[in-house]
Amino acid sequence: MMRKLFSSIVITILLAVIIFSGYFVYIITEKDQYSGMIEIKSNEPLVNSLSQLPISKNVAFKIYLKYFRNGGRNIKVGYYDINKSMNVIQLIDLFEMGIDKTYKVTVPEGYTVEQIVSLLENKNKIDKEKFYDILNKKIDEFPYNTPDGNFEGYFYPETYFISENADEEIIINTFLNEFLKRFPPDKYPDKDEFYEKLIMASILEREAMLDSEKPIMSSVFYNRIKLGMVLASDATVNFVFKYEKKRILYKDLRVDSPYNTYKNTGLPPAPISNPSVVSVEAAYNPADTDYLFFVAKGDGGHFFSKTYKEHINFQNNNKKSNKN
Repeated sequence: MMRKLFSSIVITILLAVIIFSGYFVYIITEKDQYSGMIEIKSNEPLVNSLSQLPISKNVAFKIYLKYFRNGGRNIKVGYYDINKSMNVIQLIDLFEMGIDKTYKVTVPEGYTVEQIVSLLENKNKIDKEKFYDILNKKIDEFPYNTPDGNFEGYFYPETYFISENADEEIIINTFLNEFLKRFPPDKYPDKDEFYEKLIMASILEREAMLDSEKPIMSSVFYNRIKLGMVLASDATVNFVFKYEKKRILYKDLRVDSPYNTYKNTGLPPAPISNPSVVSVEAAYNPADTDYLFFVAKGDGGHFFSKTYKEHINFQNNNKKSNKN
């Protein structure tokens, strides 16, 4: 009886070992699609960095790392863009060899798509024509409005770590995916309304230096639209000149363009920059004011006023004080 019981236990254990071994081999050899940037940090436990990987919680992964890969001690610190299909063995190989190095690209708030493309081109990271060709093919799959294939406003300003091996499509997807992460399509069901807010946000991004002033400035523009006044935004005019002008002169205000908000009422036809979340929130939530005018004070802030007389008086007084 005892011998049969012992045999049953041994068989059960052997079966469990065989089953787990099969499961273990399956887990570490089966390829999975990874997408995103993984940062292996030097100043925190490896388990924290690897927690970004869904597979990291699997017991087979933990056993493999601990007993077959020296506990991860050979993994190199750095950023890894792993937008590819890999198994666990290949993944750890990549981390140990450090072969998927990245470069840093900072997209400043208020930059245009053209400026971002030039930034990448100057770093020898893209072919400009190929970049635009691939971007144009994204029109049908992108969930927000892109009139005439215009993606202005959708390259979210952020610091990106991009794989040295990334091609134009991966770079484009990186920018657009970041935007979609910040502005999930299901959160903004009215795409036409969102596009209008994005246009307003892009103007605020170029006009306001202080985030705290953006809701106030937003109220000024909306108040002017309600009254049928022109927005009179220097930023929209400078967009026509590709932001190459340090100062907009009176002669520049005569430029014939739908983006010239000194000549045309309402919003321009498309965004004039790539705005931040703060600017979009200000476009959706303007302050409750009666202001119709604002002018730069020279310290980064603006003077807001209800009447043109107040507006002119401040400018005249400011000129006098600057002369003294």
